[in-house]
Amino acid sequence: MIEAMKFCGQDDRVRRMLLPQRVLYRAGKVSGEENLMVAKDIQISTDEPNSLVMENGADGENAVILLDFGTEFSGGIRILTQLCMGNITPECRLTFGESASEAMSSIGEKNATNDHSIRDMTIQLTQFSDMEFGQTGYRFARLELLSPNTTVRIMSILGVFVYRDIPYLGSFICNDETLNQIYKTAAYTCHLNMQGMLWDGIKRDRLVWIGDMHPETLTIRTVFGQDKCIEEGLDYAVRKYPLPLYSNHMVTYSMWWILIVHDWYRHNGSTKFLTEKKEYVTSLLKQLCGLVDDDGMDHLYQYDTGYFLDWPNFGKPEAKSGVRALFTMALRAGAFICSDLYNDSVLKALCEKKAAALSAAVPADYSAKASAALMVLAGHLDPKDAADEVLLPGGAKGFSTFMSYYQLTALAKAGRYEEALSILKTYYGGMLAAGATTFWEDFDIDWLKEDARIDRVCQDGEYDIHGDNGAHCYIGYRHSLCHGW
Repeated sequence: MIEAMKFCGQDDRVRRMLLPQRVLYRAGKVSGEENLMVAKDIQISTDEPNSLVMENGADGENAVILLDFGTEFSGGIRILTQLCMGNITPECRLTFGESASEAMSSIGEKNATNDHSIRDMTIQLTQFSDMEFGQTGYRFARLELLSPNTTVRIMSILGVFVYRDIPYLGSFICNDETLNQIYKTAAYTCHLNMQGMLWDGIKRDRLVWIGDMHPETLTIRTVFGQDKCIEEGLDYAVRKYPLPLYSNHMVTYSMWWILIVHDWYRHNGSTKFLTEKKEYVTSLLKQLCGLVDDDGMDHLYQYDTGYFLDWPNFGKPEAKSGVRALFTMALRAGAFICSDLYNDSVLKALCEKKAAALSAAVPADYSAKASAALMVLAGHLDPKDAADEVLLPGGAKGFSTFMSYYQLTALAKAGRYEEALSILKTYYGGMLAAGATTFWEDFDIDWLKEDARIDRVCQDGEYDIHGDNGAHCYIGYRHSLCHGW
């Protein structure tokens, strides 16, 4: 029978069950919640005395429980229900959250959403059942019994962790425990997003965004080695956005595509992927070269996102200098590929000519830290000038999760190692201090305030580090607290 089925793919991820670590909140008639923290056989039976009991009367407050699984992960939840009395298929509301307050929110509240993954849903339970619900990124889960005149006995509520079981080949340890924890958290965050292909986030932006993929690629090659998700994502972009389209319909993301394949090739030495993609690579490079005049002026203005560097600088004039630095690096990377692998001296010379033209017409505004960093890496700006004038003033203020690798690397090129380490610890250590177990889509050091943590339920009027911050496409609870970059 199985051999006759028409399969279209397979899932190579593993599934492991997680116990809740603590109860953060309860309301209504709830008892036996301590039983959820005890490991049991994962098999429902007719006799389960040590269970969670949730009971609703005809009116009054619904029974509610909020669970903390201790660490953010990707997956759903498994509920083993023993008995349902009063209503054999009672309705419940199940809400997931990357923060405790997100799990307690309703759709629309502080931009809470079901976008990309359903994290707020109505489910039905039934007796002697073992059922799974949801597929998202979360640490906290809230269950509310909705049906009146109903009692439910639940044996277990388990987190279903779904991930690729791959070895951590790279490692890092030093005598600074904050740096050790930052490394572990960064590697784990990236690992969670190594799904079928490489995603941006496990709750929101479960998509292959090529530009954002570059820092993830640097992490993967260092921690996990030559993992298949990189080339699968790059190939997907080629097929999904055939020329003359650009990756994700963004010209700067095609520049990142070139940088990714260049860095990937230089790191692992494998020629297979670039050889197979020779026609695409050479055609893309010619298309990009056509956007630069001999005097160094570019034609990126003709695209709505032509000067997109990152969200914090989108639409600002200082982004242009960073994008042109990125453009320069991409063309130089393309020239290397043409010379080292394709033996195409003509296209190599064209890429180098256009890169030199961009470098000869450097914009004067480099006030954004992201732009200044890329200008250093492209040779458009002296590292010491960039450090003194832009990167160091304000310390971690103005750093971003997406661009922090480049910003810290630029400081290293200026010889400012101690300052770079201090900023790294302040910025990423700040997220850890707020209770993070994965690193966020974006973070501003000004978000840190007294008692600002994601693992506590904020009361009305209290400052909420998750729900009260964010911008652009990541306002409030829509903000992802697990982004692989």
